[in-house]
Amino acid sequence: MSNLVEISGVKKGYGISKTVFEDLNLVLPEGKIIGLLGPNGSGKTTLIKMLVGLLQPEKGSIRICGHEVGPESKAVVSYLPERTYFNLSLIHISEPTRLR
Repeated sequence: MSNLVEISGVKKGYGISKTVFEDLNLVLPEGKIIGLLGPNGSGKTTLIKMLVGLLQPEKGSIRICGHEVGPESKAVVSYLPERTYFNLSLIHISEPTRLR
């Protein structure tokens, strides 16, 4: 059985005072159901965002199905956030088009 996710030596923080991960190492085999549990602010969302490429680690590497996070890994991993991160006032939506 191969590994779905391999995280090696990852460091991630916000600013100089908030370190979320320091030397994070994690291997998740394929074919398993994994739960990500922890209190608010423990890094669950940060980890997910790094897995999908929305955030970059400061150090270390993340591989999904043997590929660095990028186009190949995005064919395997997706992310649906609770709330949108788009500024909807910048998006122009035209009137609905009627199907004939």
